[in-house]
Amino acid sequence: MKEEQVKILKMVEDGIVSAEEAVELIESLEKAEQAKNQTQFVSKNVDWEKREEQTNDKQHTSKKSKFVHFMEEAFTKIKNVDLDFNFGPHYTVSHIFHNQSASFSDMDIDISNGTLTIFPWNESDVRIECEARVYQSDDQDKARKKFIEEAEFLIVDDHLRFLIPSKNIKADVTIKIPNRIYNKIAIKLFNGSINAENLSVGQFKAKSTNGTVTIDHIDGNEADLETANGSIKVEQSSFETLETETINGSTRIDGQYGKVDSQAVSGSIHCDWHGERAHTGFFKTTTGSVRLRLPNSVRIDGQLETNIGNIHCDIDNYKIVEQKKEMMKRSLHFDAYSHHEKLFHLEAETKTGSVWIIPSE
Repeated sequence: MKEEQVKILKMVEDGIVSAEEAVELIESLEKAEQAKNQTQFVSKNVDWEKREEQTNDKQHTSKKSKFVHFMEEAFTKIKNVDLDFNFGPHYTVSHIFHNQSASFSDMDIDISNGTLTIFPWNESDVRIECEARVYQSDDQDKARKKFIEEAEFLIVDDHLRFLIPSKNIKADVTIKIPNRIYNKIAIKLFNGSINAENLSVGQFKAKSTNGTVTIDHIDGNEADLETANGSIKVEQSSFETLETETINGSTRIDGQYGKVDSQAVSGSIHCDWHGERAHTGFFKTTTGSVRLRLPNSVRIDGQLETNIGNIHCDIDNYKIVEQKKEMMKRSLHFDAYSHHEKLFHLEAETKTGSVWIIPSE
């Protein structure tokens, strides 16, 4: 029991759960421990109905163990990704790639190590500013030559490509592109954070193995954001479809969307959903809370579920369709704002955390 409490406090420290959620988790664990102690005695009287309930409890415990095992494997994979540079001394190389009056609608960016920041500017040129640390080079000249040889920048067939595949180079890259609507932007980093802002693009995809993904004021049709070890943050953006996925890290979403599908293993999910575009929402995490602020301009058909935690629905005058309050499973199926014609289907689920539904401000 003490070990679980320490883990919960660590989750608070890491920002995975809030202080109030931690209190609820500890209380739920205490209740589960009390229930466990009450069943640990020898009885000469056999109640077959209770025996069947105990069998079901064992099956549930088995499922829970599988979840714990899955989480342990996920964290082990993250720990085994040793991303610290131990290559000895490095040389710093500053370089600018520049293309005048560039014409393109698609972008592919792939950087092994470093950070990426991308935003539009009021010029017709493309400017890529690089501050790189080059490892395993004998001197400054060889380091610069190595960087120029490894980095690839080209624009061909309406397509911009920028690549730094070498793991011996850690580059902080800033990309400035003309302020116009793009068809597709795909960004990939193995080790490092991604920041994108003020873009208009049909399809936007950003993936980091180890690093945060942050987008701000981006409008488009589809967005797919993914990181294995890091948080995801979406600020004041607008998409018809938004998908996010992280193994270890929190997710924060704010904006106007038609459909949101947000998945996490260890981390909370917070979403402030605005506007009348909403029609589908899927939110699922294993360890962490789900906190949703929903629009009041659509009819909501909501299904909420948690194993260890509570369900809080603060919407006024919502109708309970079905509700369960069992020891290891709580669920709520509700209907809200039924006077609206447009339907918004919502599913929110967490294994060890609470679910909050908050009305629009």
